[in-house]
Amino acid sequence: MRDVKSVKTVKKGSFYKAVFNLIKQGKSPSFISKTYKISRQKVYYYTKVLKKEGFIGKTKDGKLYARVKTFSLGTKPKNNLHALNIYIPVSSGNIPFEGWEVKEKLRNWTPRYKKLKILGGITIKNNNNKSISLFAHTRDIEDLQEIDDLARDIKNWAYSYFRKDFNVILDIDKAETKNLHIATQDTHSEGMLKKGEKFELDLDKKAEKIFPPDKIDAKAWLDGSPFSFTAETNDKEWKRAYLNMPFSMQNSFKLLNYIAQNYASHVGIVEKLNKMLEKPKVKKQIKEQIKNKDQTSLTDF
Repeated sequence: MRDVKSVKTVKKGSFYKAVFNLIKQGKSPSFISKTYKISRQKVYYYTKVLKKEGFIGKTKDGKLYARVKTFSLGTKPKNNLHALNIYIPVSSGNIPFEGWEVKEKLRNWTPRYKKLKILGGITIKNNNNKSISLFAHTRDIEDLQEIDDLARDIKNWAYSYFRKDFNVILDIDKAETKNLHIATQDTHSEGMLKKGEKFELDLDKKAEKIFPPDKIDAKAWLDGSPFSFTAETNDKEWKRAYLNMPFSMQNSFKLLNYIAQNYASHVGIVEKLNKMLEKPKVKKQIKEQIKNKDQTSLTDF
């Protein structure tokens, strides 16, 4: 067996692959822990990620196993948080105009904007001191949970920021997600869409919530932004199913194969039964049983 490198010399992505390969060989978490000289807690973290991404599974007795034949970092789709807009009402106080940028003038009021580098980049919009809108700058994400975590961080940060700097109180209990775009790159489908083309699907339900007041109509669509071919949605449930689709299809193929094998066995039994029923003695016995008024089901034969 090839010598295993120290965990300090293995890049994070390669280490996921190393853990996967050892699990594929039937090695236990304790073996991985001793081999790489890391804590069981760290091993648990890596296996948790691999399970969530569908690369490994867990039997009823707790044993880990590989769900796919190979693990390739190159095949994992690139995900991007293309848009996240959070609306929060103002309970009390007024936000001063100084230091805020005017981008457009509306009929009855003038919204003002401020860009900050906090939390990966946020643009704040002051809606005439009645509410604020917070727009997270676009970024790549590894996990859908990052969206919920970021939304909560933005909400909590905004409350502290406006209270401390402007003596303005935000009603964070009424914080609401107004817009959410989660994009996934599909390199295999590039070239299928013409420039400017977009195909949209109404999912006929409300999108999975981030905050209790959320009420976005769930949609999914295909377009050319931010990637050449992008599968995009405002519903985390749909995106979760989309990302898990290769593994769901694999499980479906296994199930179909199982059904096909059992169906072939069932057909063989039916054919044997038909041949048996054609025998004169069997036909005679069936006729006699049918005459019996106490017969109520086929099991009475």
